Amino acid sequence: MAVAALRCLIAAGLAAAIIVCAGASPAQAYVIDGVRWPGTTITYYPTAYRTAVDRAARNWDHANVGVRFRRASSASAADVIVKLGAQQCGGFSIVGWPRWWSQSWVKLSSGCDRDLVTLVATHEFGHTLGLGHEIQRCARMNPVVDYSGTPEFCEYHPISYWLAHPLKGDDIRGARTLYSSPVRVRAASRPRAIG
Repeated sequence: MAVAALRCLIAAGLAAAIIVCAGASPAQAYVIDGVRWPGTTITYYPTAYRTAVDRAARNWDHANVGVRFRRASSASAADVIVKLGAQQCGGFSIVGWPRWWSQSWVKLSSGCDRDLVTLVATHEFGHTLGLGHEIQRCARMNPVVDYSGTPEFCEYHPISYWLAHPLKGDDIRGARTLYSSPVRVRAASRPRAIG
């Protein structure tokens, strides 16, 4: 998720997101774009922005979606490595469980405000869970945010609001569909990265 320039990344995933969203009802506009992780815990290891990444993990943990993030003791022990590598205070990550790779990753941009990076990491952890970009309603999984942390389809609020309310109902419903439902969701045959 990039703050200003991510609109160019929308084109890459927009067609798939439109196809998935077109059949969704207003109550279920979330986009499932990846395979859910096996088990109930996803371990992560932050090599950058440790405090912000830990806050992002807690955002999802507090939502009680059926899976929890836990910080690993080392990079080699983690399911997901969080590192630098994105541009313009944005992020990039693998969507869902990368069943063909031994480890997943989230990339964040360097030199960003820690509060904004918390929200970017929350978005990227949504991709890690298997959620795609939501383009119909207000959600943390909207592909673009501004410098206040306000997602593209949401009413403007200052960053303090978004830090207190990082996830919207649409985000939580999508993750719960993946992790609390006995129904397995079909996804693409190979994992892919998305911002």
